[in-house]
Order: sequence, then structure tokens, then C-alpha cells
Amino acid sequence: MIEIYPVLFEYGSLRIDTYSVVWFVALMLAISWALRRLRIYGIDEDEARSVMAWSFVFMLLGARAPEYFQNFRVYMSNPKLFLDLNRGSLHEIGAILGAVLSALIMCVVKNLRGKNISFVRMCDVAIIPAFAAIAIGRWGCFLNGCCFGLVSSSFFAVHFPFDSVDVTRHPTQIYYSLFACVNVLILLLVERKLLAGKNSRSVSIIAPLGILLYCLMRFVIGFFRVMNPFYTSFAHVAICSGAFISVIWLGISLRKFSGKVGAK
Repeated sequence: MIEIYPVLFEYGSLRIDTYSVVWFVALMLAISWALRRLRIYGIDEDEARSVMAWSFVFMLLGARAPEYFQNFRVYMSNPKLFLDLNRGSLHEIGAILGAVLSALIMCVVKNLRGKNISFVRMCDVAIIPAFAAIAIGRWGCFLNGCCFGLVSSSFFAVHFPFDSVDVTRHPTQIYYSLFACVNVLILLLVERKLLAGKNSRSVSIIAPLGILLYCLMRFVIGFFRVMNPFYTSFAHVAICSGAFISVIWLGISLRKFSGKVGAK
């Protein structure tokens, strides 16, 4: 049986849950790595910091948005519940959408004010650290016992303590983590290859490739995971839309990149 540890420690009325701590550490490490990557793509660090700060705020709001939307009447009947983060759940896709949309708006506003900061370049910077955050953060889900998989008798299946003794499930939290690690390696290898040339800053390949890999990860693991019907519909729309956009974006980028290489 797999032991889960939803509570890291308690002291009197103070309770620190494992899920929040693991995800907080994962996000802080991802932000730190992203800041170090800014110079690779020639982005002004001072301007990027404000974009990333607002993205972090709206990432948290986006993570809660599906919960608020699904149970809107409950929250409106008692507005204090909006601040109770232990109620309901956080959603990864909502968090990503919140961060991306806020970054897009911030970049547009800054460019209108005469600041030169590319949203596309910011995506190139952030996509690899984002996968690293998922690789670490999903262990918080595993220790918390949430985001678990369907009942299975496969070799990889594990028994969670909230199930009866004879029930085992897919550890989808670990699947996410391993898949994210593979995606980090793929993107780093592609980025290293691109950075060996002189076209890495003029054509974006890392961001659309990363989005496509994320959609693939969610699509594949979705077959093994227990999900809320409402969130399943929301996730399917987001994944299909993201995959469609990334394929077009990647195709255009590869065509431009091939043209630049051929023009040498």
C-alpha cells in the first residue's frame, strides 16, 4: 500500500499541507530557472520580472477559476469561501491559461508603451521551467492522494489507502511527472541544437513544440485518470485548441527556420 501524506506538519491550529509546499517549491524553482534563461533569448530582465509577477498572480486565479465557475452559486451564497483555498481543487490547465493570457496582455501593454518585450520569446523562456514545475509538483498530488487514476490491475498500479484493500489504481500523478521530465529533456536537446545557430531568436520553435508536447501528455494520461465531468469537458476543449494552435505555430516556425537556414 502506498502511504500518502496530505499534511506535512501540524502545530496547534497551524496546518501545513504537503500539496501546497511541494507545488510552491516547484513554482519557485521554475521561476528562478526562467529568470536565468532570459539572457538566452535577449529579454530585458527588469521588464520580464513584472510580466512574470503578474503571470504568477493570474496563474493562481486561473487555477481556481474552474472550481469557482462550476460551484458559482455556492461561492456567491457565501463569498468568504472564495478565500478558502482548501475548498475544492486547483486546476493545472486553468493555471496555465491564466498565466499565458496575463503575460500576453502585459507584453502588449508594455510594447504599446515603447518597451520591447516579445510574448513569443517569453513563452520560449517559460515552457521548459514550466514542465520542470509539473515534474516536481505532481509529486505533491501523489503525496496528497489527489488526481489519482482509474482502477487497474496493471503492473504499474498502486493501492491508495482511501480504497478498499483489493483496489489498485494507475498512479497518474507519477505518469505526469515522468512524462514532464521526458519533455524537459526533449526541449533542452532541441533548444541546444537551435542555439548552435544564429536563428534561435528570430524563430520560435521551443514554445509551440512545448505546447504540443503538453497537449500530448494531457491527452495520453487522460485515458488513465479519474476526472470531474465538468473539468473533463473544459480540459478537452483546452487541449484540442492548444494542439491546433501549436501545430500551426510550429509549422510556420519550421518553415521560416528552414528558409533562414537555406538562405545562408
